[in-house]
Amino acid sequence: MKLLFRIMSVFILAAMMVTLAPPAPRVSAASTCDWAQFIADVTVPDGTYFAPGTAFDKTWRLKNIGTCTWTTAYKLVFVSGSQMSAPAEVNLPKNVAPGETVDVTVRMTAPSTAGHYRGYWRLKNSSGVLFGIGWNANSNFWVEINVSSSQTSSSTYDFAAEACSATWTSSAGILPCSGVDGDARGFVIKQNNPKIENGTQDSRPGLLAAPQNVYNGYIQGVFPARVVQSGDRFQALVSCEYGAANCYVTFRLDYQINNGPVYTFWSFREKYEGLYYNVDLNLNSLAGQNVKFILTILSSGVASGDRAVWGHPMITNAGVTPVTPVVTVTGTPPTATATLPPSSCTDRATFISDVTVPDGSLYAAGTSFKKTWRLKNSGTCTWTTDYDLVFSSGEQMAAASPTAFPTTVAPGQTVDLSVDMTAPGAAGSYRGYWKLQNAHGSVFGIGWNANSAFWVDIRVTGSSSGGTPTSGTYDFYASACDAVWTNGYGQTLPCPGAEGNAGGFVLKQSSTKLENGTTSSSPGLLTMPQAVYNGYIRGTYPAFRVENGDRFQAMVNCEYGAVNCYVIFRLDYQIGSGPIYTYWSFAEKYEGWYYNADINLSSLAGQDVKFMLTILSAGYYSGDRALWVAPRIYRPGSGSVATNTPTVTATVPSSTAITDTPTVTPTVPTSTPTITLTPSNTPTFTPTVTMISGGAADTDTPTPTPTLTPTP
Repeated sequence: MKLLFRIMSVFILAAMMVTLAPPAPRVSAASTCDWAQFIADVTVPDGTYFAPGTAFDKTWRLKNIGTCTWTTAYKLVFVSGSQMSAPAEVNLPKNVAPGETVDVTVRMTAPSTAGHYRGYWRLKNSSGVLFGIGWNANSNFWVEINVSSSQTSSSTYDFAAEACSATWTSSAGILPCSGVDGDARGFVIKQNNPKIENGTQDSRPGLLAAPQNVYNGYIQGVFPARVVQSGDRFQALVSCEYGAANCYVTFRLDYQINNGPVYTFWSFREKYEGLYYNVDLNLNSLAGQNVKFILTILSSGVASGDRAVWGHPMITNAGVTPVTPVVTVTGTPPTATATLPPSSCTDRATFISDVTVPDGSLYAAGTSFKKTWRLKNSGTCTWTTDYDLVFSSGEQMAAASPTAFPTTVAPGQTVDLSVDMTAPGAAGSYRGYWKLQNAHGSVFGIGWNANSAFWVDIRVTGSSSGGTPTSGTYDFYASACDAVWTNGYGQTLPCPGAEGNAGGFVLKQSSTKLENGTTSSSPGLLTMPQAVYNGYIRGTYPAFRVENGDRFQAMVNCEYGAVNCYVIFRLDYQIGSGPIYTYWSFAEKYEGWYYNADINLSSLAGQDVKFMLTILSAGYYSGDRALWVAPRIYRPGSGSVATNTPTVTATVPSSTAITDTPTVTPTVPTSTPTITLTPSNTPTFTPTVTMISGGAADTDTPTPTPTLTPTP
């Protein structure tokens, strides 16, 4: 009920207040001429399955965020990876002015051999210069598919095709298959091309499942028993249905052996947020057993609007020799275990977390730091101290390579691997890719084929004065107590504040513990709103002269352990003694992720602006501990400190003012994070769930760090 009350409060608050935005930003003369932003996979979501030799059209939706118009002389070009019989270059279909979007399409053919394939693409201007997406306009977007040897082979089980072989039930009893859309008892419907949460039409069949329309309702399908073979994997795309904005469900793969108890093998909670997920679960712990698999969807509270998509749920096998089934007696759980066929061991790693230096961490030029990754041995070989951490590509940042393992790591165990690094001497964004190397010199990594890199990703300011960035920057952390901190009762709060102050408080932290448990070396502000329903806290900073190209940057999330945290982050502003406007806002709930905000302030260029960091409770205030990590205004290319030198009050932009009662204008992140989840289960297994989109980076992405795009 508490969750329901919170959700209802956000909608009520949003309905009572006007959504506000500043005027449209002006283009900075210092901006990049050719620069693209990935918007969506219009066709062929990552992980789509095709039979060998299948022809298909891949379409990306891209936005021109540079200052130059893309003409039809611009081209989509293949860069690396698997070309899949596509032409090397395809001209853009139309002119694309700055700020406009375009759908670019290329005809491809799935390779003839079963496997996992990815091809990297960029754009090329009329002068032949390549450009792409990302911080420096030089990252690739991609197409990623799986090729199966046979969609109907004995080693594959298609849950969508066999949906009506299952018995579908809810607490209302047995349900029909296919069901009727809107049936309050719950329903399952087979769909040839389900529309998933980001608006993409999946090219494969799937199941739309809606639980019984009661509080905490559910629906489940119990499929006929089948013998699990060594090498079997459960694979699916999971998502809410496109447009089901109130969807909040738990996906579960349950199982039963004979008439024994029902166990949960894997579960994943999904909320409508514009993302979809590819599931890839190793079923080897059940090899040799005669198993009834159960697809379950549970409502997280109110069931209204819970429309969940199982995209092409399958059991696949890469071709390992089947094991001999265990002989069982009806009603008696099996006790024998299957003997796996002999095979050489496999080196494979799974990224677990960034123990130190989360993506986007800020350092002054020349600063030394230690990067530590936590990895799991998800292969079958033991990693000995003869294994090494090795630099692969990108920025090495003066790190030693190779670096020997500190200990032996058996299959299933985790290890923390560290390397000392130094931030480069020039301001900018830097990423270095790393892999592992076994005792025989073979390099391996993470991902589907154990060949993808993990990385370190930092931002460097133009100063070497220490941990606090200064050059070309206004530092909200360092200047926190220059701000006037207030709450909804108009009370002025001390800075730094006192932990537990019911009026709200702000605390300066030299290092911060992020929502995913990572400790960031970047300083930050812990802010807690006033302890009242829909309470808030706001820090109003001295006036600052904004220049073209200035950007507000920060990492935003709840503090680690603040499980009840549900807040709105807001960047507000005021010019002179005029009205207060909201420039950017973002709703954040404790879910284990952090976010990098990167907001262009050019629409305020030439103005003397008082910026305000605001945190609002979304209903109940209990546990609302919000972190602004390294909040700053960054001025690209500046060799001096961005200072506060206000002059005559400038003209107030023409937009609607807000009052001292903050408005809630949450925005959804437009780039896609990738996470690896470790679900709870009864047997021993190593599931990998990867959040997917078509253009966040050049390898499998281990850390959720989407860039938030404002709509000023």
